[in-house]
Amino acid sequence: MRVHRLALTAFGPFAERVEVDLDDLGRDGLFLLWGPTGAGKTTLLDGVVYALYGTVPGARGEEKRLRSDHASSEVRTQVECEVTLGSERLLVTRRPEQQRPKRRGTGFTTEQARLTVQRWAAGSWEPVSTRIDEGSDHLRTRLGLSAEQFCQVVLLPQGDFARFLRAEPEDRSRLLRTLFDVGRFARVESWLDEQRRAARTELDVVRTRASTLLARVAQVADVDVPEELAPELVGVAPAAQAGAWLHRVRTEVAERLTELEKAATAAADEVGRVDAALAAARAEEQRHARRDRARAQLARLQAEAAELVPLRAALDGSTRAEPVRDVLEAAGRAGLAAEAADQQLASVRRAWATVSAGRAADTLLARALRDEVAELRRLVPEVDRADQLARSVARTGRQVAELVDRCAAAEVAATGWPDRLAAQEAVVAAAAEAEARLPGATATLERARASLTAARAAQEASTRVEQLRSASSAAREAWLDAREAWGDLRTRRLDGMAAELAAGLAEGADCPVCGAVEHPRLARHDGPLVTQADEDAARLVVEEREGRSVAAQRALEEIERELAGLRAQAGALPLEEQELVVAAAREAERSVRGQASTLGAARQQLTALVAARDDALAAWAAAREELVQRRAELAAAEQSLAEVREQLTAARGEDPDLPARIRRLTSEAERCEALVDAEGAEVRARTAADTARRFADERVAEAGFPDLLAAADALLESGRAAGIRRRVTEHDQQWSVVTATLAEPELADLAPRPDLAAITDACRSATAVREEAVAALADARRCTSALDALAADLTAVEVELDEHRATAEQVSALADLVNGRGQNALKMRLQSFVLAARLEQVAEVASRRLRDMSGGRYTFLHSDAQGRHGARGGLGLDVLDEYTGLRRPTKTLSGGESFMASLALALGLADVVTAESGGVQIDTLFVDEGFGTLDPQSLDSVMTVLDELRRGGRTVGLISHVEELRTRITSRLEVLSGRNGSRLAA
Repeated sequence: MRVHRLALTAFGPFAERVEVDLDDLGRDGLFLLWGPTGAGKTTLLDGVVYALYGTVPGARGEEKRLRSDHASSEVRTQVECEVTLGSERLLVTRRPEQQRPKRRGTGFTTEQARLTVQRWAAGSWEPVSTRIDEGSDHLRTRLGLSAEQFCQVVLLPQGDFARFLRAEPEDRSRLLRTLFDVGRFARVESWLDEQRRAARTELDVVRTRASTLLARVAQVADVDVPEELAPELVGVAPAAQAGAWLHRVRTEVAERLTELEKAATAAADEVGRVDAALAAARAEEQRHARRDRARAQLARLQAEAAELVPLRAALDGSTRAEPVRDVLEAAGRAGLAAEAADQQLASVRRAWATVSAGRAADTLLARALRDEVAELRRLVPEVDRADQLARSVARTGRQVAELVDRCAAAEVAATGWPDRLAAQEAVVAAAAEAEARLPGATATLERARASLTAARAAQEASTRVEQLRSASSAAREAWLDAREAWGDLRTRRLDGMAAELAAGLAEGADCPVCGAVEHPRLARHDGPLVTQADEDAARLVVEEREGRSVAAQRALEEIERELAGLRAQAGALPLEEQELVVAAAREAERSVRGQASTLGAARQQLTALVAARDDALAAWAAAREELVQRRAELAAAEQSLAEVREQLTAARGEDPDLPARIRRLTSEAERCEALVDAEGAEVRARTAADTARRFADERVAEAGFPDLLAAADALLESGRAAGIRRRVTEHDQQWSVVTATLAEPELADLAPRPDLAAITDACRSATAVREEAVAALADARRCTSALDALAADLTAVEVELDEHRATAEQVSALADLVNGRGQNALKMRLQSFVLAARLEQVAEVASRRLRDMSGGRYTFLHSDAQGRHGARGGLGLDVLDEYTGLRRPTKTLSGGESFMASLALALGLADVVTAESGGVQIDTLFVDEGFGTLDPQSLDSVMTVLDELRRGGRTVGLISHVEELRTRITSRLEVLSGRNGSRLAA
């Protein structure tokens, strides 16, 4: 990183534009920014930091007063910095948020912050970014350092490192954390804590499983868990105790299982004997029941025998009449057919009389009528043809009239097509122009919306800035008040230190100050006594309020950066004007979008119009051709219709129409044929009836019946005859079965009935005893199986418990170690250990320069010793005095020695931070003040070290008001102060 040029306008004490060419100023590698106190030397460095990071270092950035109070209202505050970062030469131009006069009217308006980054390429500056967030990210990526690291590495503020030199370890740790990233080590500490908690949780889970298994063993075996195996002691006592207890339980259960198996065997034998007796008694009871049922059934059958006598007689008559059933039915059917034929003949004669007109019905007349009907039916299609011709004439006439009208309308419409097409083409052209203007209108609307959104967010952020600024100011005041109270306590404690020491003296004990054993006059303190605890409590309050102040300041800086970015994005217009601009842009965009959205439909409509015109012209030509064709078809159809109608008129005669004449003649022919057929059928039916009756009389006499009526009465319906036969047959079968059953030998001579109830009760009692024995045996077997499974599970859990206990102890020990507890003798956390290693590197690098500055007298020594009151160590810093060979605290150094030590420490820390940041090359360094405390010899030593810094192309700038440096350094820039602001000497 090398700074080439810096230009400030209305910045800090500089009212006008000032420009510094650092390439020319630092051509010798060493230059001086010289001037009186308050002239603005440090402001030049503030400009570099502000250009690169958008903030001012130290307490000067807390007030956010970047604009010069001497500047005219027409001049804008601006910083330009030309710098090389890596392989890029960049021009950074940054403006803070500031007030400017309104362009219209009176008063002021807020101008948002801006950032422009340009890159030198091909002999000119080309833009890289005009957005604050994007440009800041580009610069941070190229710099490789945060703002805090840049201020410590490039500016080397001597005052800050003097405080760092004398700081307590905790204060030194906070600064080192801003320079070195130890976040990954903090994550390691957190990860180990999580692993410790997870290991303990897993151990607790396994212990719970073990205690659950023991409780399950006790439940299964119905015993109590011993006190030494209580759940809270699982995993603490040796595993052998649980195993021995489980072995005893399993032995007792096995013995009980053997006894229950013997009892179950005896109960099963008794049940077998009683079951055999019960089976024999049930068989005897069944034989008695069979004999009783057979006797009762025989009595019932004897009672039913008298009822079956008339049924048997009816069944016999039906059997004799059944062979003549067919001739009886045939004679009946023939008689009925003769009666039906006679009735049909009378009906047909009456029908023929209505149409005969005195004609006799015969075959010849029927055939003549049929022939005439056939001739007329041949002409029936001509009737349909006449109707079709009539419809065709009417339809063709309508078509001719329609075609005449259509041709006339088409001729009129053809004259209007050119105007319609021209109008639609104008609509398409207007929509296409709107579509071309739509992207510009949309982009204008989006920019206006983005600016309005940023302006609204900036307005809200301004309110939060004021709130956070008040909170930050209050937190800082509280911190300063606490520091003042702490200083007062320290002063009062020092005033009463003699009395405090005197309070611990006793007669005969050595005095810790003079060693005397006599204490004739002890010191006393009249005011309130301040103890070490009071002082420590006050110091803790100071640290706590300092942390609050720093957090409030960081929150304020963050919201101010956000506000600057929002104002840069919002632009210079007021919020009300931006809302009007957005509304106008929205209306314009909606109008253009609405017109542009009609382009597709307009083009489709134009295409449709062209197609419609072509179709209309084609339809007109087709209509003219079709009109000629339809007129010819109409003339031919009218001629054919006249011919057919003449033929049909002659054929229908006196009837209304041809179908009516056909229906009349057909009906007469059918009635004539029906009368001839009915006369023949009546003769045939009467002859068949006489023949069937004679044959039936002969068959009935042969069957033994006096006449046809007697034989018909003897017939039974097939269902009733089958029912009677089935009932008689079933009665006979049941009589045979019952008599056979009563004749069986095993029912002939039976013993007395057995007492089945008593035998059943005895069997039930024996079965209950056996079931109880079997259930107890099953429970014992299940208990044995469950204990076997639980024994295996318990053994596995005990092994797992040992593994998890070892893992938990190992992880806990490692977590305690990285968190400064347990076996960590220095009580150092991992983060502090890493920072201590970095501080050790810094001390090693800084010692080389400190030895050169101090003539080989002083060397930095890193200390791992714990702090006061057992505070964690690792960040101690002492110096070794080669003159005495003693190790001294840095607080014992004189003013000049402190400056040399601070400068060496700053340069060493800059080297380490640079290496830590990936080897960022720093070609421009600034050392701010502190040279007034050096004597000439020490100043020579310091200048020698600074001369070494410019080797290899580095440029070192010194900021001081010491007159001697003005005579030593030839390349210098003088800053002059005046009533109207500061300026640079010509």
